[in-house]
Amino acid sequence: MNENIKKILFIASVAMNVVFAATYATYKVSSLAGVQRASPKDPLFLQLDLTPDQLSRFKEERDKFHARQQELGQEIKAKQIELIDLLGGTPPDQQAIERKQEEIQHLQGAVQDRVIAHFQHESGILTPEQRTRFFQIIKARIGTSVQACPPWMKSF
Repeated sequence: MNENIKKILFIASVAMNVVFAATYATYKVSSLAGVQRASPKDPLFLQLDLTPDQLSRFKEERDKFHARQQELGQEIKAKQIELIDLLGGTPPDQQAIERKQEEIQHLQGAVQDRVIAHFQHESGILTPEQRTRFFQIIKARIGTSVQACPPWMKSF
């Protein structure tokens, strides 16, 4: 009985190694051949077949956008912490809570406004086919997203 278990484990180990080697070889051969595999988690610009000029413009705008969004995200996070402190007060100051909630909603609206402006600007760099693909990818990402909170609220 003990000998059979050893044989089964050995065969399973060999099979797993074959699968790992085949997977590695597949990706290595495709990368050497210049084939790029776009993953749904890859940045958008890698999935749009951009020209070097488009890529440069796209990345420049993206970097500015992400920096500003990060700032707004940190502001929102700070306001949310202030709101929690207000909610924990004894007794809670309802007017202060409502004011803080309005501040947070205002900042969240600014985030959404910037996202829309960013999408419009970035899509203006693209050809009609790339533009269609750009919005298809965004729509697909929204449809499959299981993200429960904005990125700035995640702990890293």
